[in-house]
Amino acid sequence: MTAADEQAKVSRTLKFSSDEAAAVFRIAWYAIASKPNVLLEEYSEGEGKHFKGMARFSLQIAGENGQAIIRLDGSKSSVEIDTLGMDEIALAGYVGGVIESLKDAIDKYQSLPEEDRGRLRRALTAKTCWDRMVREILNRSPLTNIYYQVAHGREMIIKALEGENGVHPITLTTSAWLSQIESLPRDKTLPGSVASELAKKSVEWKRETQEIISRYL
Repeated sequence: MTAADEQAKVSRTLKFSSDEAAAVFRIAWYAIASKPNVLLEEYSEGEGKHFKGMARFSLQIAGENGQAIIRLDGSKSSVEIDTLGMDEIALAGYVGGVIESLKDAIDKYQSLPEEDRGRLRRALTAKTCWDRMVREILNRSPLTNIYYQVAHGREMIIKALEGENGVHPITLTTSAWLSQIESLPRDKTLPGSVASELAKKSVEWKRETQEIISRYL
């Protein structure tokens, strides 16, 4: 029997009434990945007639290594949260908390004016970009993959802050990093020291992005 076979599994499914399945997916992503020491391991999104999304994270639940997986099916208006770990009671408590947070966040999202919903959607997308960027760095992906996540995340933050006075620090630091890496070969991995510093920088970007998201959720 493998370690995976020995793990407990606890799942919960939430039905939602929103017709914005992609936004619900990113809210669920935020509900899990806004906590410290959560790493994105795998994800996929499909933008067909009905949005489908999956994201798998490694994290700690009650001090034990575990996993949380989001599976959203827009055609069924449902999102499933699966958890894997050694302590079934801890998993049940964790996934129950995520579902309650998700319900509350969806309600808050739907109560917002359309302009604010748009700002929030962009900030949530930026949050996914920083998580994806770290995943690409850890997987030693070509620079082009990493550059795209930084550039797209920066664009989403700028749009999320559109109309506000002053310049948010994250727009300056992301611009500086794009300038620093854009001259490097796009088909090669980042040099180790640069990759390490960029991964560390993501902690700051995540914190600043989550501060923007917390204005609405």
